[in-house]
Parts: sequence; C-alpha cells; structure tokens
Amino acid sequence: MIKLTLRTAAFLVAVATPALADSQIWNIAEVTQSVRGPEGQWHINIDSDNKISGTASMQSATGVVLTYTLEGSIKGSDFTVNMSERTDGKKGCVSTGQSTALEDQKSHRLFGEVNCEGNVKFYVKGGY
Repeated sequence: MIKLTLRTAAFLVAVATPALADSQIWNIAEVTQSVRGPEGQWHINIDSDNKISGTASMQSATGVVLTYTLEGSIKGSDFTVNMSERTDGKKGCVSTGQSTALEDQKSHRLFGEVNCEGNVKFYVKGGY
C-alpha cells in the first residue's frame, strides 16, 4: 500500500511540474526617457504555443497603484505584449522587445518599447 501511494505521489509531481515551469514573475519598471515610472511585477504564464497571459501589479514612487492585464507571445528572445485594462487610463498599449539570457542562462534581462494610443510612448525594462 505504501509503495502504491509513493508511486502515485511521484506520478502526480511529474505531471504537475511542467505546468508550474510555465509560470514566471518578471520584475518590471516603466520609464520615459530617464524618468522612472511605476515599478512592480508581471505575473506571466507561457503556454506550449509560447502565448503569454498574465497580470501586472505596479506602484509609483508616490504610492499610486497601477494594474493591467497582459496578453501576447514570445518567440526566441523577442516578445510582444498587449497591456489592456490599465488603471491609469492608457489605451491600446503594446510592448515589443527582447529578453536576453545572462551568463548563468537562468536569469534574463528584458527591454521593450511601449506604444499606446494618442502617441504615448514609454519603455519597460527589468528581468526575471
């Protein structure tokens, strides 16, 4: 009975592990020119087709909270992310950029340009 329980537990861990590996937290800062904007985290899920979905939870230096949803894709080191439902009112924001692996091949640096409706532009930078 104990062997059966251990085998079942090992099977469940093996099956569940790939699903956990697809979730990532990206530490992000939004910047315009040299002015640092909101900082926080993107909680990202990447499916087997390299589609990105998730949420952002950011905060400005004055304590204003910014949240939004994320949808997009990643191919190689290039990513495209649509930022919708932004609580700061910016609409139609799309970030395109690259995520580069560092020497340890575990950490990544990312940088992207964001274009929103109304000719609003800024950048996202960070890592995971």
